[in-house]
This record gives sequence, structure tokens and C-alpha cells, in this order.
Amino acid sequence: MAIFKSKWQTIDKTLWGLGIVFGMLVPVLADRLPFLTRVHWIVWFLLIVNGIYSIWIGNRVARRQLSVFNLLVFPVLFLLAAYFFMPHFTYYFAPAYWAVSYLTWASRQK
Repeated sequence: MAIFKSKWQTIDKTLWGLGIVFGMLVPVLADRLPFLTRVHWIVWFLLIVNGIYSIWIGNRVARRQLSVFNLLVFPVLFLLAAYFFMPHFTYYFAPAYWAVSYLTWASRQK
């Protein structure tokens, strides 16, 4: 039990919570909005919103000196949502999000 308690204290809860929101909830809910066309959904939510969030993740992980594996939280959650709820072409956004967050993280290293 002490192992779980120590792990719970060391994880970044904000990173995980926002990873669930931006990786699973926002894309799935935005895909269901009737007033958004597929093109607007891709541009606004998959490219702009999630792209900015990927940059933020890279900055946060570098600034707090967290493990580089924290960069995988958002892309893996997005990939799960894409696999179950979104069109198949969205799979390719997950490695792109990881690459953007990794490049941001790497550019902040000293």
C-alpha cells in the first residue's frame, strides 16, 4: 500500500487530468457537434487545440524536470480515444503530438 501512496504523490495529477480532457473528452465531444464540419473539427481541435496542448506538455515536463515518459500520457490517451470513438485517420495524430511535445521538451533541456 505504501508503494501506491508514494506513486500517487509523485505523479503530476494536472498532467493526467488535462491529458484525459484534451486526449479523450474534447476530441470525441467535438466530433459529435452538429455545427462543425469534419474539416473544422480537424483544424481547430486536432491541429490547433491539441497542438498547443502538446507544446504545453513539453514545457511543463521540462520545467518541472519530470520523467520523459510523462510525454506519453496525452498521446496514449488520445490513441485510445481515436481507436474506439473516432475515424481511423486520427491514429496518425498521436505520434505527431508525441513528436511535438518531445521536441518542445528537448529544446528546453540545458
